Amino acid sequence: MKINLEESANHRVAMLGALLKRHIFRIIAKNQVEITPDQWVVLYYLWQQDGMTIGEIAEKTNKDFANVTRIVTKLEFAGYITKKQSETDSRKIIVEILPKADKIKDKVQQCWQDSMDIALKGVSNEEQQQLIAIIDKMERNIKESM
Repeated sequence: MKINLEESANHRVAMLGALLKRHIFRIIAKNQVEITPDQWVVLYYLWQQDGMTIGEIAEKTNKDFANVTRIVTKLEFAGYITKKQSETDSRKIIVEILPKADKIKDKVQQCWQDSMDIALKGVSNEEQQQLIAIIDKMERNIKESM
C-alpha cells in the first residue's frame, strides 16, 4: 500500500493543527501577551471551571498528564495560577486562577477570535458544523482505541 500524505486526512488535520497553533502564537505575540497557545487552552478551561485537578485539565485538553503538569508549572511561575493540594485527597493537585490571568482574559480571547476570523474566512457556518462533526468522530475513534 502506497500512502500519499497530502491526501491523508490524518496528516492534513495534524498539519492544520500545527499551522493554526503557529498562527495564534504569532497573533498573541503581536499583541504582546506573554502566553503560549497551550497555556491559553489550560487557562480557558480554568476560566470555565476554576479549581480543577491536573488530571481533569488533561482530560479536557486531550493532553497527557506530564504535559499538563509542565504547562501548569510554567503558568504558576508566570503568576497566572496557583496550585494547592486537595483537602480531600492529598494525591491530587488543585489548580486555581489568579487575578493576573483574569487581566489578560479578554485580550487573549480577542487574539483567538482574530485567528478564527482569518482561518474561517469563506467557510460557512454549515461547513464549520460539518467539520466539527467529522473531528468529533475522529476524536471518538481514537479515544476508543486507546
